[in-house]
Amino acid sequence: MVRSMIAGVAGLKTHQSKLDVIGNNIANVNTWGFKSSSFNFADSMYSTSINGSAGNDLAGGAGGRNASQVGYGVTTGSISTSFQAGAPAPSASSLDCMIDGTGFFLVGNMINGSFTNVEESGLNLSRIGSFSVDGNGYLVDSMGSYVYGYSLVDGTGIPEKPATASEWTIKNANVTINKNVTPNTISIGGVQVQTTKTDFKGQVQDWIAQVTKKGGEFEGFTINLENYNDGVNPPTVNLTIESNQKGVVQNGTGDPGDPDKITNAWGNGNNTTAPQGGTAQDNFTQTVIGANRVPGIAAEFSDELSTIQIPTDPDTGMAYNIQSYTINEDGSVVGVDEQGRTIAIGQLALITVENPNGLEKTSGYYYNIGPNVGTIEHIKANGGAAGKIRGNYLEMANVDLANEFSQMITTQRGYQANSKIITVTDQMLEELVNMKR
Repeated sequence: MVRSMIAGVAGLKTHQSKLDVIGNNIANVNTWGFKSSSFNFADSMYSTSINGSAGNDLAGGAGGRNASQVGYGVTTGSISTSFQAGAPAPSASSLDCMIDGTGFFLVGNMINGSFTNVEESGLNLSRIGSFSVDGNGYLVDSMGSYVYGYSLVDGTGIPEKPATASEWTIKNANVTINKNVTPNTISIGGVQVQTTKTDFKGQVQDWIAQVTKKGGEFEGFTINLENYNDGVNPPTVNLTIESNQKGVVQNGTGDPGDPDKITNAWGNGNNTTAPQGGTAQDNFTQTVIGANRVPGIAAEFSDELSTIQIPTDPDTGMAYNIQSYTINEDGSVVGVDEQGRTIAIGQLALITVENPNGLEKTSGYYYNIGPNVGTIEHIKANGGAAGKIRGNYLEMANVDLANEFSQMITTQRGYQANSKIITVTDQMLEELVNMKR
């Protein structure tokens, strides 16, 4: 008779444990990257009243008999975590990001040098991409842990010098157009380029595009002409090409004129080409973007893990002065410095875990690598199963409130039913005690 009370007490305790899990899920419904847990029951130990036996089909033998067992209630079977990705929530911070997939970020205390073995590193895993840059230029998360990934290979990721936004000056420059060769050539201030364009505007446009590496568009520059005439001889042209550091057009010296008149500079409005060997003498100082430009060296990232830090400018020995940041889908973290140059900083690593439920939750939003996680690898974001990085987003909790509330109802009723077992058992014991009266 006492067994029923033991079973009822076990039921109360176990249902309370399930309610604890439900309460924790609901409490973290607005926690970034939180992964909800589910509670699973398992029946407890049994005592055998009658042992089972096999049947004997020989003459005089008896048939088989099943065992008779009585249980002692219920216990916790397991508490598993759902690693289904949460919904993306937009973030105003350019260094916030989320993993659109099953991977994890690698974070923790400082490890000097690079490494490849994640399990032996003693670092933690995380799903929260709430990052910032500390005073030493390292990428860290909101709990102050360093974020690990792939740093730049030495000698790569060096931006152009100076940037296309820097300036140089041409004084008393000659603008020379040579149409006697194929393709045509145009020289401004002694810098000559080849061009297939035949009209003056197109040739100057092509010169700017090639020298400043601004592309084929004519946006951001104004060419002002002065003292042009309608004669057939090459006129004297005061050519001013100016731009400030952001590429905003500034008016040139003298009469700004009408940019539409550029095609008329060498003729009467119908003739838009310059005479062969035409030369225009410029009497003003010219300011053009991109002079003495040294092309940059494309970024290459290491295959070994390390902290991510703003790189050092090889010319100054100081870290680049980053003004804004962007995290791309491949996990690459880039910044823009005060000269408008794109600076590669590093690439976030994604950690793949064979058995995510083998991870052990710790305080905050970290996971320890447990003994049953299976194979762990670090990879670069490629859009596969491990996922890609979505910048300017954070991952919301994957708690399903409707499911949690329905589970709460059934848990409450289960708790109530087990308490009823204890009440009825108590009444039976009371009857037994009162039998002697």
